[in-house]
Amino acid sequence: MALKSKVSPAIFVVATLCFLLPFVTVSCNNGQKVASFTGVELATGTTVDQPQVFGSAQKKHVDAEPLASVALLCAIAGIGLSFLGGRLAIAPAASGILGALLLLLLQSKLNSDLSKEAQGMFRLDFEAGYVLALLFLIAGAAWNFYLFFQGRKPATVPAAPPGMRANATAAPGPGTTGTSFCTHCGQALNAGGRFCGGCGKAVG
Repeated sequence: MALKSKVSPAIFVVATLCFLLPFVTVSCNNGQKVASFTGVELATGTTVDQPQVFGSAQKKHVDAEPLASVALLCAIAGIGLSFLGGRLAIAPAASGILGALLLLLLQSKLNSDLSKEAQGMFRLDFEAGYVLALLFLIAGAAWNFYLFFQGRKPATVPAAPPGMRANATAAPGPGTTGTSFCTHCGQALNAGGRFCGGCGKAVG
């Protein structure tokens, strides 16, 4: 149980660290790399060197992508929500699903924006950081859904062996002392006792 409680925060920590890796690379159609952005740079904004036909490159500010920002917040929130555990595991599960969906929407938006602005002159490549962040967010959601449904299962009480159940339910026959037995474990009960001496269950 202690190990299970550590798996979820570990998954979301790794998902958060993936935002430090390259997420997106912008390249010309001839394969020359123009710019590369980590997940954090997409989430918070950054400045890049924009090549010029004549003269030196100029600095250009790239605004933060709200979808990347919220996806990063979902990964961070998943770490804290993971400690709720048990039946509240639905919260980090929802955080992981939302983060993964936002990353997929981010991919679609960036491709759409580039196709409109660059008119086919550039292409986007989604790097290992993006893929790993997406996979770990999905893994965090799946693990917490598993914990949530496990927590909803009722606790089962082990059934007594058939022989003991028969002894416990059988009526005293002729010549017996009328001793009663625990219906849970079959242990003989002390006269007037309220609890079984074998399993500790309440009787009577």
